[in-house]
Amino acid sequence: MHLRNSEPREWASFPKQADAQQLILQFDYRRKSTAGTLTLTQSDVKESWTVTLNSKRLGQLVRDENELQTDFLIPNGTLKQVNNTLSITCRNNSLADDIRVGHIHIHSADPSTIRSGATLQIEILNQDHIPIPGRITITNRQGTLLPIGTKSGNGLAIREGVVYTANGRADLAVAPGEYKITAGRGLEYSAPSRLLRISAGQTAKRTLILERQVATDNWIACDTHVHTVTYSGHGDCTIEERMATLAGEGIEFPIATDHNKQIDYRPAVEKVGVTNFFTPVIGNEVTTKHGHFNAFPALSDGRIPNHNELDWGKLFTDIYSTPNIRVAILNHARDLHSNFRPFSPRHHLSLTGDNLDDWQQNFNAMELINSGAVQTDPMELFTDWCGLINHGLHVTPVGCSDSHDVSRYIVGQGRTYIQADDHAPGAINTETALDSFLKGRVIVSYGLLVQLQAKSSTNLANSIGPGETLSLTASSDSTKPTMLEISAKVMAPHWSRPRKLQLFVNGMPKFTADLNPKTGPEQPFAASIAWKIPIEELPHDAWLTAVAIGDGIESPHWPTAKPYQPDSAVFESKTFSCTGPIWLDADGDGKYRSAREYAMELLSQTPIDTKTGKPDLKALANSLTTHDQAVVNQSFALLLKLGIEPSQFIAAGIGKRGRDFASQWRQATRARVEQQE
Repeated sequence: MHLRNSEPREWASFPKQADAQQLILQFDYRRKSTAGTLTLTQSDVKESWTVTLNSKRLGQLVRDENELQTDFLIPNGTLKQVNNTLSITCRNNSLADDIRVGHIHIHSADPSTIRSGATLQIEILNQDHIPIPGRITITNRQGTLLPIGTKSGNGLAIREGVVYTANGRADLAVAPGEYKITAGRGLEYSAPSRLLRISAGQTAKRTLILERQVATDNWIACDTHVHTVTYSGHGDCTIEERMATLAGEGIEFPIATDHNKQIDYRPAVEKVGVTNFFTPVIGNEVTTKHGHFNAFPALSDGRIPNHNELDWGKLFTDIYSTPNIRVAILNHARDLHSNFRPFSPRHHLSLTGDNLDDWQQNFNAMELINSGAVQTDPMELFTDWCGLINHGLHVTPVGCSDSHDVSRYIVGQGRTYIQADDHAPGAINTETALDSFLKGRVIVSYGLLVQLQAKSSTNLANSIGPGETLSLTASSDSTKPTMLEISAKVMAPHWSRPRKLQLFVNGMPKFTADLNPKTGPEQPFAASIAWKIPIEELPHDAWLTAVAIGDGIESPHWPTAKPYQPDSAVFESKTFSCTGPIWLDADGDGKYRSAREYAMELLSQTPIDTKTGKPDLKALANSLTTHDQAVVNQSFALLLKLGIEPSQFIAAGIGKRGRDFASQWRQATRARVEQQE
């Protein structure tokens, strides 16, 4: 049945009319009333739905959008022979939640008895046949996650249909039946599957071998946003379970970021036995009423930044004066928390990176992909980031998971690859890795991986990557114009499908390539694209980044999630990857200058109109004909500070190049008048 707790509908993929607001099911039960089990199948559950039998609360549906089967214990004496009433109702009707629930069965045995009738022994090996941590997904043929009788512990983290093993082995109690077993270990590995049928009393043994399919040598897999229920108080993943999930997803450099706490994972790492698989870093999600910021590295017994501070200038001063802390990441800037949205049009101009409240934007990194809180438009935060870079801020792009759970939101699904030595994951040099991170030597990854290199045709040996600066000098031979030569490579495991690759120059798309994801069975995807740009087409310094977009992942072994705070009922899941900036010194002065700096320079050189006492807009418009759109946008923002509206500059000659900024400024003006977040 399709249930909807309140209108309007949550997702357009559901019918306009639900079957009911709640499930009320009456039935007779002609057996002896003993302790039993109610089993049902659910999907798309976001809010809290309570399951009640004859006025006795059995529990809640699992808050998980994936399709899964779950068990509820029916206490002895609850069932009656006639007139039983089962209800499933939502406690919170302020937010619409479309769910499906059905295939309801009552068993005369309790859950532990039902789920212990057979045994599965699973082993995960790498290509050298050595056991490695991983994620085991257990479903039926249709992909529904199935309950497991074994509980978490001894290096295992277990939820319906999902088992993380810290050592590559898992002995699991299950009900007799047919199963599909899939193994995985995050983005870099294959996902082999096996079908099996197991009878009562049987033990089935299966070994699954993971193939390394995405090469990430000298790139460290980092998740900068990781929680535990143990210290954050919400979600469901204990600190011991978190160690198994991190190892199982191949995260080599996790940052502990429980809310307003600084937690050292190392005791739990040793307890669970995963010291060789990752190097944990102590951090803190500084959770204020004016935004959330992940700050690290910190000291577990050190001073904690003041999360009650609302002034960003004072807050960042406090964060950076906290012992050891070097990084402050702006988290989920488009999400609403405490009735505040950092990058709402009320507070922020996306095109130019301007804070409309004149707050200091001293964060040095920003989440572009948060896989636990994805945006309806996967490019929205990327566009915001481009505005910040063009504003002149050096902000490292970040991918992370914000995972509070074992399985609902997968830890490390969104991740950041940092260019550094990764050959000993359990002994990463933290300071060296953070140096690289802060320089922007990173790749943001969410189901894909894109790499970018650039070089000049006058110096083919000088090929550079993200976070580095390339100086472009014209060739002395006029018959051989100097070319900026760019190469990008997109990689994905066999279960991910990239579709499009774009090159951005100064935050604007320059080239687009459609990708053909057809590969052989179980074969990974890899494609390389090369572009050339004559340096004459670069009127001034600029920066490059590459973006890859692909299909969302539906496989239950690693499904991409729906938006936590959707902008629309229509949603199409996407995978995403982008690189940190490659800086181009095109004017030959030995350094990179931002679009904001060029705009400021042009404005300072613009004559003053004697009638208005303000810059001559026609003269400025004429000067901008030799500059790109990023500099034009920054000029609009600077003119606003002088009291000059976009319409005035458009009328004075900049014309259609001002349409996007004018539209965004109208939106911001409306939001500020109406006080809309």
